[in-house]
Amino acid sequence: INRSEIVGRPLAAMLANDGADVYSVDINSIYLFRGGRLQPCDETPESCVRKSSIVVTGVPTKNYKLPTEWIQKNTTVVNVASFKNVDEEALLKVPGVVYVSMVGKVTVAMLERNLMRLYEQFHAPQHPQDAVSSNMVALQEQSAWALRLQ
Repeated sequence: INRSEIVGRPLAAMLANDGADVYSVDINSIYLFRGGRLQPCDETPESCVRKSSIVVTGVPTKNYKLPTEWIQKNTTVVNVASFKNVDEEALLKVPGVVYVSMVGKVTVAMLERNLMRLYEQFHAPQHPQDAVSSNMVALQEQSAWALRLQ
């Protein structure tokens, strides 16, 4: 829930490319990512959540709360927003729910690592020596950044 350029859209694309059907719910539209393609659909936010075994929320406002009655048993709910997008107490009453309340520093570091890999695959310099040099610099910068997080 929230098709941002930072998390929502890239995450939906990655999961769909790995074979998942992903409902991408935003404030005024819902799309289905399937097989690497984005298609409009006639679902509602509620029907999308009820059909999902994993729900990721990333709504950047404290006013948004995912209705916990939409969550089915044995669902995994991941909150990637800086605000809690769910009522944690009510959510944990749903049988079998796994709740990840926030994304930590390691997750952010891994996201950056994956972004670097995507850059290298699609935008890196054409010369192998340049690619090796840029990889080394990127890894050094990433390691330094990750150490600052600890």
